[in-house]
Amino acid sequence: MPTLHRPAPAPDPARLTTRAVLGAALLMAGAGGLACSSSSGNNDNNDGAVAAGGPVTGAADTHCSSVTPIVVNPLSCSASLPADGGAQPGDGGAPEMAETLFNAEGDDDDCKYHVKFTATPAVAENASMTFKVTLTKKADGAPATGAIDAQGDGIALEGYLGNNAFHVLPNTTPPTAATETPAGSGVYTITPVKFDAAGRWIVRFHLYETCTDAVEDSPHGHVAFFFDVP
Repeated sequence: MPTLHRPAPAPDPARLTTRAVLGAALLMAGAGGLACSSSSGNNDNNDGAVAAGGPVTGAADTHCSSVTPIVVNPLSCSASLPADGGAQPGDGGAPEMAETLFNAEGDDDDCKYHVKFTATPAVAENASMTFKVTLTKKADGAPATGAIDAQGDGIALEGYLGNNAFHVLPNTTPPTAATETPAGSGVYTITPVKFDAAGRWIVRFHLYETCTDAVEDSPHGHVAFFFDVP
C-alpha cells in the first residue's frame, strides 16, 4: 500500500498518514491516521520518462456528471458503526478509490467536493514544492472549510510512482504541513513536498481525513491525479 503526507510523525498501521503507510511510508501534515485505504487506480502505462512536469493533460473528469452530489453532514464526522460492525443505510462497505484523474481539477471519489490544485515553483526532481488545493462542495458550490483540526490534521497528500507503488514521497525537513489560508476560505496549502524521482506519479489528496469514511455523508473524501516529474 502506498504512502501519505501530514505534519508530525505518528505512524498508525491501520491508516494512511503522510509519514508512514501500511507497508510503505506516509508523509503527514499532522499526527494521526487516515480512515481509508489506498489503491493506485492507475490506468496509465507511462514508463517513467516524461518531458514536462505538473498535472498530466487528458480527458476531463465526468465521473460525477450523472450522480446526485452527496450533501456532507458535519455531525457524521465522528459517527460510529453499530457494535456488530454491520452496514448502515447508505454505507457502501469498504471505501473504494475512483480512477486517477488527468488535469488539475476534478471531483472527489464520492462526489462530495470539486477539487482544484496548483503546484509551485516549476516542477523538478527534489525541488521543495507547495501545493495549493481549493475545495468546494458539489451540492451547493460553497467553500469546503474547516478541514484541518486544532492539531493540524485533516488534509493530507499521498504520493507514489505510478509504475512502483512502493516508491513513495520522502519525508521532508521541516515535515510537510497543511494550513487553510486564509481561514474559512476552503483553500489549503500543503508544503514542503518533494518528488525524489523523475516519472509519472500519483498524487492523492485526503480530505477531512480525521472524519470516518464509514458513513456516506461524512465529510471524509479523497481524489487522485496523475502528476509528472521531468
